[in-house]
Amino acid sequence: MDETLSKEKKTLEELREYTEERLADILSVLSDVALGDLTVEAAVESEDIFGSVAMGVNAMIKGLRELKEQDKEKSLLLEKSNQELEDFVYIVSHDLKAPLRAIIGFAEFLKEDYADRLDAQGQDYVRRMVESAERMQQLINDLLELSRIGRYKNPYVEVNSGDLVRKAVEFINPPDDVKITVADDMPSVFCDEVRIQQVIANLITNAMKYNDKEEKKVEICWIPHDEEGTDEFTVQDNGIGIEEKHLDKIFKIFQRLHSKDEYGGGTGVGLNIVRKIVEQHGGKIWVESKVGKGTCFHFTIRRPEDQEES
Repeated sequence: MDETLSKEKKTLEELREYTEERLADILSVLSDVALGDLTVEAAVESEDIFGSVAMGVNAMIKGLRELKEQDKEKSLLLEKSNQELEDFVYIVSHDLKAPLRAIIGFAEFLKEDYADRLDAQGQDYVRRMVESAERMQQLINDLLELSRIGRYKNPYVEVNSGDLVRKAVEFINPPDDVKITVADDMPSVFCDEVRIQQVIANLITNAMKYNDKEEKKVEICWIPHDEEGTDEFTVQDNGIGIEEKHLDKIFKIFQRLHSKDEYGGGTGVGLNIVRKIVEQHGGKIWVESKVGKGTCFHFTIRRPEDQEES
């Protein structure tokens, strides 16, 4: 009985790994397309359901390419297709949550009901199964959040950026070894305050997370650009830094510079969400960094008198 159970666990883990890999590939392509990249294609590597979904995605991308090449009068059709694609990402991500909850539930049952019959290796299989499913669940949650940015828009309001930073810090509730300083006289911005607060919170969280210093420092400042009618915000830390060759890579979806077990793991979606929010506000985001010295994220927002609600 124990040998049969062990084989079933191995088979289940292999199936989970294969499913996670294929879903990640397909969802990565869908996310790139939702952000406007129509040069990507889903890899068709099998004749099972994942191969069929990949072919369907490629057919949809081909249709979007053809629409883009047509007259400007058909731009509304393209916009509708993009909305349908975002809806598709949302539905697929949402529907995947149920089977993942089932995997986690059955794994917990194994751990509770068969704990006295599983050897150390069997218990390790169950633990890894739960951890992998939970990582996939977090990935799906992040993808749902990514799709919501395009699907749901809060009203734009004029708000003091210093207040946004303070709310973000309060939400994060940083530990005692983190020192966060904010520049005086932070400007007012015209924005979706929920989303911009999300940007700030994400950047501060990363500044704390990827930091090996005894005292972690995060400094938030702003630089006015009067001629451009924008304000530039910076989030500077004294963390581990990023190699120059990776500076463009970090904003791409599913791109992690460290293993899933280092620095608290991560799905590789957070900075992609940040970029999409900033671009939705007509701004841009970039990063400067020195390995071992720290990282500084920059992003811009148009001023209230120059910003129109999207």
